[in-house]
Amino acid sequence: MTTNALQDMTDEGRRQPEPPDYESDEISLLDLFMVLVRRKWLIIGLVFLSGVAAGLISLFMTNAYRSEATIAPRQAEQSGNKVLSGALGGLGGIVMNEIGLGGGGEVDKIEVLLKSRQLAQLVVEKHNLMPLLFEDQWDHQKKAWKENPAPTLQDAHKLFSKELLKVIRDRKTDVLTVSIEHKNPEFARSIVSYYLTELSEGLRAKVLKDAEENRRFLTEQLDRTTDPLMREKIYNMLAKEIEKDTFARAQTFYGFYVLDPPISPDLNKKVKPRRSMICILSAVVAFFVAVFLAFFLEYLHRLKTEEPDRYQQLKDSLRLRRRKSES
Repeated sequence: MTTNALQDMTDEGRRQPEPPDYESDEISLLDLFMVLVRRKWLIIGLVFLSGVAAGLISLFMTNAYRSEATIAPRQAEQSGNKVLSGALGGLGGIVMNEIGLGGGGEVDKIEVLLKSRQLAQLVVEKHNLMPLLFEDQWDHQKKAWKENPAPTLQDAHKLFSKELLKVIRDRKTDVLTVSIEHKNPEFARSIVSYYLTELSEGLRAKVLKDAEENRRFLTEQLDRTTDPLMREKIYNMLAKEIEKDTFARAQTFYGFYVLDPPISPDLNKKVKPRRSMICILSAVVAFFVAVFLAFFLEYLHRLKTEEPDRYQQLKDSLRLRRRKSES
């Protein structure tokens, strides 16, 4: 290796790295800011028009009101069970321990039933809700559907499950909140009441049917049995079935407590549309769109002034694509 080569290598080792060019970064940021300043009226105008348009559109949206009820399974109410157990005496306590006060009121079962297709169709059919749910397709004068095919019960269940009905469960307390959102506050309250009533009657009917079948079977066995010990056991089982029947018939709502009944919300208590939020979100989205548009227009302007050939190629390319799409 020659002396000159060694000298060059030594000089390179001693050479310090060049500091970063902060000035160029500052200039580029300043250029970006200046683009926004030059296009400020575009940004302000687009944001303003978007906010006004969103506000006007929201005024034509239909107000929706929410009516809700809070319920809890009866088996979750231990304090009430203890009080009634003491009032009924030993036999009442035995029955409540085995079947629960209101039996079959487990929160999982109630939650599934509230969301079920069967309950929705039962409510709609029993209370003739189809013309009210699909009033735009119903001719009130002719009492007939305007369209063919007409809406079905499956359409009603789909409407409930996706738009109207909401069932929220508190996992800590096992309390369920059942709510309906509709443009008519009184109609929303009625639907919640219908749901609770039909849910209760369905649970009650099942228990009464089971109790009747059990009593019939035990009565037959009692007629066939002559052993005194067995007859005493059958009598005890019959007493439990009678207690079960009595509990089921005595409760206003079977299987659950209504902690907070549904009410008709006031007209100033709408839940949607949230017009202020719509306007704010529209303005924010319009701002980002306007900033992007400002930079894009600035890019086209610079391309046109500094590189007219590339600008002309871009215009020709856009014209060619337009012609192909038209053809």
